[in-house]
Amino acid sequence: MSQHHIQKIVCPKCAAQGEMTIWDSINVQLNPELKDKVMDESLFTWTCPSCGHQVYITFGTLYHDLAGQFMLFFDHKAEDNDLSEDAFPDNEAFAQFNKNYRLRYVHGIHALKEKIFIFDEGLSDVVVELLKYFVRNQVIRINESDPNFLIGKAIYFTNMSDDGEQLIFALVSPRKGVVAHFGLSIDLYEQCLQKSILDERFKQEKNCIMNVCYEWIDAKLKSSK
Repeated sequence: MSQHHIQKIVCPKCAAQGEMTIWDSINVQLNPELKDKVMDESLFTWTCPSCGHQVYITFGTLYHDLAGQFMLFFDHKAEDNDLSEDAFPDNEAFAQFNKNYRLRYVHGIHALKEKIFIFDEGLSDVVVELLKYFVRNQVIRINESDPNFLIGKAIYFTNMSDDGEQLIFALVSPRKGVVAHFGLSIDLYEQCLQKSILDERFKQEKNCIMNVCYEWIDAKLKSSK
């Protein structure tokens, strides 16, 4: 079930007090409307009842899609490349789930929404991150004269093309938002998928919470097979 609590909020504009619903966990089968609020980010938006000023307030939550067989542990504080084992719940708590259940840790609202997009499309987030990794490194090589080209920018999967032949990605800048879109063929995805299945480094352990991101892919690729 979805769980929540109420938190007092003070408006930074008029100092009026109000209340905001903080969702500690979200079950999208029981509360499908919450998924829409995550995707349009209204779940994290508080409106002052006095002056109407809106404040963006992120908070950690557990996003659970029973039908899609995945759980996302969203932590808005920890950085992807600065995690400790204490940041993860005890893996034994998820012993009841089958081996196909995806348990993921995500940081940042873009990463949270991306994971939902990926799993809703029936894709592997490991393969999507591999594709993003190779694209990022290729772009860096192409722009050797401008080594700072990708600093501060991130690549996110957004959707499949209408004909299902391409995976669409967005290049996002923290200041400018989406600065470009590009597509990669489904054939390239399938080739990468088959290679990842045969690679022990990318094998998913049952009931193991994984932080599948650029740093995770980088560490796996640099480790011995």
